[in-house]
Amino acid sequence: MPNWCSNHIRIEGPKAEIDRITDILADDTDNGLLTALAPLEGEWDYNSAINNWGTKWDITDHELEKEEYEYNGSVRGILEGYFESAWGPPSEAVETWLNKNEDYEADLLWYEPANDFCGALLSGELYQYECSALTDDFLTQDDVGEALDEAFGIMEDRAMYRDEEEEEILDEPITLSNPEEEL
Repeated sequence: MPNWCSNHIRIEGPKAEIDRITDILADDTDNGLLTALAPLEGEWDYNSAINNWGTKWDITDHELEKEEYEYNGSVRGILEGYFESAWGPPSEAVETWLNKNEDYEADLLWYEPANDFCGALLSGELYQYECSALTDDFLTQDDVGEALDEAFGIMEDRAMYRDEEEEEILDEPITLSNPEEEL
């Protein structure tokens, strides 16, 4: 069973492609977001999925919502929301899609604290980090750090973990091996 990587994606551009992706997501087959962005050649294969998507399974369970708006006389769409992916983020699928669709923008953020990694694909730039190495200043003063914290509440998680650690320390009894010398 894989670890699950939390992801937030935002895709924006002309309505037709956003509609195509949401139609695939609404289909009752096993096709999902990654098939819509970067279809595999032939049947699903583990190595092919990893190489083309960055994760081994497609994303069928998600909280993605579509919006539309008018801009300079044309209708544009936004597909945005959260999903989980197996082992790692589907950054390869997003990069492949972006390379084929120059009229679109896509940002992908990911967070997997159990394996200590997080990152972002923003405006075609890839950022990868060890979560434990991120400073509070980075999360509150850097554009990428702020985006990660806003999407996943990393600062709030850290505060919760610190509180839990303090409680555990206070709840642990202190055992003195030689009380007269240690006091």
